[in-house]
Amino acid sequence: MRLLNNYRNLSQSPFVKKVVKGTFWLTFGSVMAKGLTALAYLVLARILTVSAYGEYGMVKSTIDNFLVFATMGVGLTATKYISELKDEDKQKASRILGASLIAVTLLSSVVFLVLLLFSNSLATSVLGNESLTIPLILAGAVLLFISVNGVVSGALLGLQSYRNMSVVNIVQGVLLFAFLCLGGYFFGMVGAVAGNLIAMVLVCFISLYILRSSLKVVTMKISLKNLKESLRTIYKFAIPASLGMLVVAPTIWILNTMLVNTPNGYTELGIYTAVLVFSLAIRTVNGSLSDALLPIFLSKDIEITPKKEFFNYHGAWILCLGISLPFIVFPEIATYILGEKYPKEAVILILELSIISTFLISFKQGIHRDLIKKNRMWLSVLSTGIFAVTTLLVFLLLKEYGALGFAISFSVGYFMNTVLVIPLFVYLKVTPSYCFKSYWIIIIVGLACILAFNAIYTQQFLIRSMVSILGIFLLLLSVFRFYKKMIVLKI
Repeated sequence: MRLLNNYRNLSQSPFVKKVVKGTFWLTFGSVMAKGLTALAYLVLARILTVSAYGEYGMVKSTIDNFLVFATMGVGLTATKYISELKDEDKQKASRILGASLIAVTLLSSVVFLVLLLFSNSLATSVLGNESLTIPLILAGAVLLFISVNGVVSGALLGLQSYRNMSVVNIVQGVLLFAFLCLGGYFFGMVGAVAGNLIAMVLVCFISLYILRSSLKVVTMKISLKNLKESLRTIYKFAIPASLGMLVVAPTIWILNTMLVNTPNGYTELGIYTAVLVFSLAIRTVNGSLSDALLPIFLSKDIEITPKKEFFNYHGAWILCLGISLPFIVFPEIATYILGEKYPKEAVILILELSIISTFLISFKQGIHRDLIKKNRMWLSVLSTGIFAVTTLLVFLLLKEYGALGFAISFSVGYFMNTVLVIPLFVYLKVTPSYCFKSYWIIIIVGLACILAFNAIYTQQFLIRSMVSILGIFLLLLSVFRFYKKMIVLKI
């Protein structure tokens, strides 16, 4: 009865309703967008050769790497200040938005110019593939529009305009799917990059129109008044906010570069990139939950309760675990979808390892929100630094194993980052200690690992199925007991 009453109270909570509504719209939009994008990547994986798909993965990694320098955390800055100021100081929020769009346009233009001038040297001297020169130039142009769209999305998130943000995401997914597939089918890898560019140009203009409509509802606008002062406010938060990604993105790009310079490197990167699509699909839902929670927890009028803290710190990884279960128990799903040209054993092992990495990323989402809210983003540099150093060192030892060594390196890097950072942040009182002091977390993780090992190494279908059923039952029971201990017994 007590549990039923707690459930009723929880379901009627304005906080829960707001989170559920926001998560629904963001998840719906993100699933449509990233689901269609992931589907486009799977289509490309089938259309292109494994080596050509590896080349596309390298160009995409280059976009992601330079995107950090093109945005410098400005989108997150827009989310933070618009969330905090949209009710009490609309004029300042409008100026922050205008300055954010100017800043990101200038930054991305500089990055595009750099790629335009040095694309040939980058392709030949660093990537060892001169044919990537034109795709890298096109990728530089893509950055311009991705960067602006990032600020628009950050503004919509800050406004808690979840439905409009969902519309933007759906439009982006549809256009990317259409132009990536068409470009890849008719013109190969270069056509896929060009299709990416066309899609993002259209998305950028559509999202700006939707943003203007959203601003009218809350009587805000894009203002360029007091531009110098607004830019100063932005860089005070944006610089430390971007430093973490300034470590992660170049690290991933360096790792990709190391991999493609090994024997059959582009083929190995193609295998890893294809398998990673499944983990990215899982991260889509988690990202939607994180996006919905961020502006809510940044609001100054929110009352923090133990239930909200539990949802903040544990909602993402529990959700990640639930979504991952079909892939953990039956990783052959990925081999069936990708086709026979991708080696079955490698795909299964890489999939399980990438799920581990995804789980560890989601485990720290609540802590990341703490850093943003408390303006302690400098600590993220330490966190990402641990990941970067560990991953690079492990891959130096394992690079002869190609895509599998790549996946192991990321898993070890995220693991070391998690086990070292969480105790430190608890000690520094960035994060409440009681949220992570539970043996049930270890039990849940242990059961998930048993399910993964069972899927990889148990050959007999009957035994494997019985162990999977028992393991899933114990896993669900453990999650329930963990929730009961942390919430029902604590309140």
